[in-house]
Amino acid sequence: MSMNRTFLQVFLLLAFIPLAILVGYGVLVVAPIFCCFLAINSYKFKNYKEMYIWMGVGVLSFFLALYMLGVI
Repeated sequence: MSMNRTFLQVFLLLAFIPLAILVGYGVLVVAPIFCCFLAINSYKFKNYKEMYIWMGVGVLSFFLALYMLGVI
């Protein structure tokens, strides 16, 4: 009984690795879009310094996503 439980735990651990990679790539893809909406929100409130910060973070995350996805 203990051996089957150990095999099951190892299998579940191995099954979560691709899921974690998928979630990580999902965050990389969504991050520039999220930064874009934050920059638009800052623009609506006339907070230009914060808008430029979010635009910079968005550009960096965009290029990081392209690099991680193998485009660059």
